[in-house]
Amino acid sequence: MTTHNDDVISGFKTGQQATKLEAGTMSLRSVIFQNMTNMAPAAAIVYDFPLQIAAAGAALWIANGVSMIAVLLVASSIVQFARKMPSAGGYYTYLSRSLGSTAGAFSGWIYFLYALILPAEVTIIWAGIASSLTEQYLNLKIHWSIFEIVMLGVVVALAYTGVKRSVRVTLIAGALEIAIFVILAMALFAKPNGSIDFGALVPSASPTGWSGILGFGVVFGILNFVGFESAAPMAEETDNPRRNIPLAVMISVTILGSLYLVMSFATVFGWGVPDLANFIADPAPFDTLANRVFGIGGLIIFFAITNSSLACALATINQGSRVLMSMGRNGLVSSKLAEVHPTHRTPAKAVSFIGGVTLLIALVSGFKYGTVTAFGITATTLTVGAMVVYALGNVGVIRYFTTTAKADFNALYHLILPVTAVGLLGYVLYKCVLPMPAYPFNLPLFIAGAWMVIGLVLIAWARKSRSEGFDAVLKEEIG
Repeated sequence: MTTHNDDVISGFKTGQQATKLEAGTMSLRSVIFQNMTNMAPAAAIVYDFPLQIAAAGAALWIANGVSMIAVLLVASSIVQFARKMPSAGGYYTYLSRSLGSTAGAFSGWIYFLYALILPAEVTIIWAGIASSLTEQYLNLKIHWSIFEIVMLGVVVALAYTGVKRSVRVTLIAGALEIAIFVILAMALFAKPNGSIDFGALVPSASPTGWSGILGFGVVFGILNFVGFESAAPMAEETDNPRRNIPLAVMISVTILGSLYLVMSFATVFGWGVPDLANFIADPAPFDTLANRVFGIGGLIIFFAITNSSLACALATINQGSRVLMSMGRNGLVSSKLAEVHPTHRTPAKAVSFIGGVTLLIALVSGFKYGTVTAFGITATTLTVGAMVVYALGNVGVIRYFTTTAKADFNALYHLILPVTAVGLLGYVLYKCVLPMPAYPFNLPLFIAGAWMVIGLVLIAWARKSRSEGFDAVLKEEIG
């Protein structure tokens, strides 16, 4: 554990002051945009909607509606925890104090499956697109890996040098990407490909009916929202966190859930219901749609996904580094990762660690499978991990408010909603497993499963060798 003295190691104080972030630097608006940019709405629409349409067809809106309901149920659990224990540890702190420190450590381990992969997932497909467009429009052959290295380099530099600068980037990027797709939706409704018939968007419009809708239609629908909980680890740097963190979570999910529903209808009618098979076959369907209504819309879409990919990766590394820092403060990982930069006041070593591992994941998966397939594999892997954490969070709410905070127990918020969320998430996870997808899209299940098994083994070892770290989170001061 970090010792409370005035020693200086590599320019960092190792005392408690050196592991405290700068309080009050983020307003409610800042945290809302942190949440929304972490969900990467432009990237979600461009990258995930084609995968959803392959499963749900013209019933895309149902898949996104069910996904929104599931995420709002999960968001309710975060709201309940955030009001009681605002902390940079996020789920790690929540589950440690509700289900025990071992469960907290396990959630932290699973969380990093998500935190390390999401920046790679959202930038690798962008890098492939950037490489293709550079060759198409500029006749320059630049390998996708160069774009990947540059993108993650910029992201890590922003995260390293301070949350204020990161917040400015996410505010601007988030506002731009949302505005672009609101305008695109309006244009597609104004110029639909055929008649607008909402009666055609029924479950039978899915190639496999409800199975496709509630299977990978919802899996990738939940992926659209992954990152909505990113406000929680920013609690120590947020003004009035007990109020602003819950508000930011619910407002951001509602805004983007509404955008996804609107874009579901706009996409289907803009392309044309009878012709959706060709939407799936088109390598860049949103470029095609945007070019039809805007002329140079393809470049606008690329600008939007560039913003989205950068902002999402930045928001993810910001939140992931703070969870890692919290675990380092408690001795569950190296205390070096808890050190805060004396000038920038950021968990600089945790940022550098996450950035390095993320780049490795992107390069290895991209060279092995290509950027598009690597995106599908990494996206599904992180979604499986995220859903496990979300389910544990809801179990934690039930336990916490029926024991520690029994005086505040509310049957709706602390029993009915969490049980419903766990049931829905469990069903979606079941649909991921049966029937087993073909190679290489069965890899996410094995990767996520192996990660969890390894985590359990490491936690069992750490429980014996670093027992103080498990107890420290239970004693940590909560803001």
